[in-house]
Amino acid sequence: MESPAQRIRWELLRTYDHSFPLSDYSPETRASLFSSDLQTLEHEFGRFDISEENNCVNGYDARRSYNYDFHERSRSASVMGSPYPPFNGNLVDVPFFPSNPFFDQSPWSDAYGYMSGIRNTLLSRAKDRIESRLLQDVIAKGSKETIDKIFDNLISNVCELMLDPFGHRVFEKLMEKCTDEQITRVLDIVLQQPLQFVRLCVDSHGTRAIQDLMRSLCSVEQIARFMATLCHVALLLTKDANANLVILFCFNHFSPSHSRYLLEVIVQNCYQVAIDQHGYCMLNQCIRQSSRELRDPLIKEIITNVVRLCKNCYGNYVVQYVLDLEDCEVTSALSKHLDGNYVQLSYDKYGSHVVQKCLENREFCSRRIIAELLSDIDSLLVDPFGNYVIQTAWIVSEDHMRNVLLYHINRNVSFMRCNVYGRKLLQKLNLWR
Repeated sequence: MESPAQRIRWELLRTYDHSFPLSDYSPETRASLFSSDLQTLEHEFGRFDISEENNCVNGYDARRSYNYDFHERSRSASVMGSPYPPFNGNLVDVPFFPSNPFFDQSPWSDAYGYMSGIRNTLLSRAKDRIESRLLQDVIAKGSKETIDKIFDNLISNVCELMLDPFGHRVFEKLMEKCTDEQITRVLDIVLQQPLQFVRLCVDSHGTRAIQDLMRSLCSVEQIARFMATLCHVALLLTKDANANLVILFCFNHFSPSHSRYLLEVIVQNCYQVAIDQHGYCMLNQCIRQSSRELRDPLIKEIITNVVRLCKNCYGNYVVQYVLDLEDCEVTSALSKHLDGNYVQLSYDKYGSHVVQKCLENREFCSRRIIAELLSDIDSLLVDPFGNYVIQTAWIVSEDHMRNVLLYHINRNVSFMRCNVYGRKLLQKLNLWR
C-alpha cells in the first residue's frame, strides 16, 4: 500500500508535468529531479504532524483532511499581485519566480519545505494559487513555533498579503492562530496610515481580511483603537460597496457601547450617506439588522430630511424602506413631515414613487392624501409622473372618494384624450370610450 508521501509524490509529478513537460527529460533526470521532494515530504510529514490529534494554538480545532487536489489546481495556477501600488517604502513587492525546482536557495526552503522544489519567499508562496492552500494547511496544523516563524516572516508585508486574491486566505488562517500580542502587531501596521486602511477596506479581498482581523480582536483596547480609526474615515467607507461591509460588521459584532461613536458619525452625515448609490443600501441594512437602540437615531434623522430624500434618485429608496417597516410611530412622524408636500412630490420622478407607497400603506390615511391631490387634479391627470399617482389613488380609494375622482376625470376627459399620459390613464382605469 502506498504511503501518503508516495501519493503526494505522484501528484507532484502531474503538477510539474503540466508546467514543465517531463517528456523532455530522460528517466534518470526525472528520478533525480524528484528524489529530494520525496525526502522532504517524508521529513515534513513528521515535522508538521498532520494527524487528527495535533498541536492547536488558541483553541483552534484544525481537524481537517490532508487531501490536496493538486491536479485540479495546476490547471489554472496563477500568481496575482496587489491591485494597489505599495503604500509606503516598507511594502515592496517580492519578485516571484516560477515553481521550478531548478531555481535555488531560499532560506525558507528547509524550514517550510512542504514542496522543497519551489524555492520562493514565503510571501510569494502565500500569493500563489496552489502554494497558498498548502500554506493554509501548514498554519492550521502547525505548532506554535511554526506559526510564530510564519508570522514573523509575513508581518512586514501584511497589508500586501491582505490585498492578494490568495494571500488574504492565508491571512485569515493566520488570524485564527495568532496570539493577542501578534494581533496587536498586525493592528499597529493596518492602522498606521488612514489612507492605507481605506485602501484595504475598499478592496474586494482587503475588506474580507479586515473583517477577519475584527473577528480576532479580543481586548477592549484593541477594539477601541480600531474604532477610532474607523470613525475617522467612516464617511468615505459608507460610499463604497466593499468598505461599507466593514461598518455593518461593526454594528453586528461589536457592542453598542463600542459602536456608539461610529453611529454618531453616520447619523450626523445621514443625508449625505442616503443620497449615495452605495450609502443608501448600507443605511437600509443598518436599519434592518441593527437593534432598536442603533436604529432609532437613524430613522429620526431620515424623517427630518424626508422631503429632500424623496426627491433624490437614491434617497427615495431609504424613505420607502422605512415606510415598509409599518411602524405606527414612524409612519405617524413621516406623515406629519409629508403633509402639504404630496402634490409637489407627485410631479417628481422619484417623489411620485413615495406618494404611491404612502397611498398603499395601511398606516397612512389615503383619504387625506387624495383630498390634497384634488387641489391640483387637472394637472396631475396629464403629468408624466402624477398620472401614476392618480392611478394608485383610484385603486386604493373607497366608493365616495372614487366617485370624486371620477367626477374630475369626466370633467377633463376631452383634454386627457389629447394628451399621451391622459390617454394612458383612461385606458388603465377602463374609462376610454
